[in-house]
Amino acid sequence: MSTGPIEWTDSAIDTKERKILSDDQLGVPGLRMIGHHSTAHALSPLERHYHKGCFELTYVVQGNVSFSVDGRMYPLSGGDLFLTLPDEVHDTGSAPMSLHQIYWFQVDLTHPDGFLFMAEPAARVLRERLYQMPDRVVKMDGDQAAAMLSAVFRYFRSGTQLGKIQGAQLLGVFLLQVVEQADLTASRITPDIGRAADYILEHIYEELPMEALAQVALLSVSRFKQKFKMEVGISPRNFINFHKVEAAKGLLLEGHSVTDTAMALNFSSSNYFSNVFRRYTSFSPSQYLAYHAASCISPDDAGCHDDVHKALPGSGESAAEAGGI
Repeated sequence: MSTGPIEWTDSAIDTKERKILSDDQLGVPGLRMIGHHSTAHALSPLERHYHKGCFELTYVVQGNVSFSVDGRMYPLSGGDLFLTLPDEVHDTGSAPMSLHQIYWFQVDLTHPDGFLFMAEPAARVLRERLYQMPDRVVKMDGDQAAAMLSAVFRYFRSGTQLGKIQGAQLLGVFLLQVVEQADLTASRITPDIGRAADYILEHIYEELPMEALAQVALLSVSRFKQKFKMEVGISPRNFINFHKVEAAKGLLLEGHSVTDTAMALNFSSSNYFSNVFRRYTSFSPSQYLAYHAASCISPDDAGCHDDVHKALPGSGESAAEAGGI
């Protein structure tokens, strides 16, 4: 098996969970593909890959998704948009992807026939702003962004020339909102909340009560929780639990027991730890280890999913029935 990154090209697909429109179906200059994914079960992790000459933008409607670029993990939740640059290698780490709903698309702003039917001066401004994005994670207006991308996808799926133009125009507006929100996101995290977030990451193996975090931020507990969610996009408890689960994955894969892992991360009990772990991954700790041991490669390999599903304890339950998010 090759250890190098894959040059990834998405093919057209239309299933209940996953729909992808490819460039030959779209016929829109500069738009390589657009897809929508709403999972009913966890998926195998994405391999290290890149998209030649294309920006890729992934918008999380709901659920939790993580991407890794240059060894840094980016945890995302509903309302977050993630950007990778042309030819930039990325993956989702070694963990299975938990239940989520996303839209994603790839754009080539140097397409010889223009970009989304835009005039060149407008395309040039957008190209420059995307390359100058202050961060690769952008906090979007969740309801508005999801509604826009749903409409874009619907227009393109119509297959008509009018739908093609409507979809391209609306996608252009969406991209302009992305670069606008990127500037707001970059200045959104204030020093007090930044200190608290850093403290959480540096002390992830500790208990981390709200009172202590509020003290780090020099805020009252109620104001701290309100301000943290407003700036980071999720509550401090969700932020803590997400990163505790990420740390737990590493401990479990190193051979630590569920109980030892729960105690190391200061969970009150192994049962509570397992419930939290399932909420963020759709797996119990033992199911996660079974899934990881199966070593699936392709996220679109239905046979692989079937084999892993059979290997999991309690595989008669769906992820939702088993208590997944």
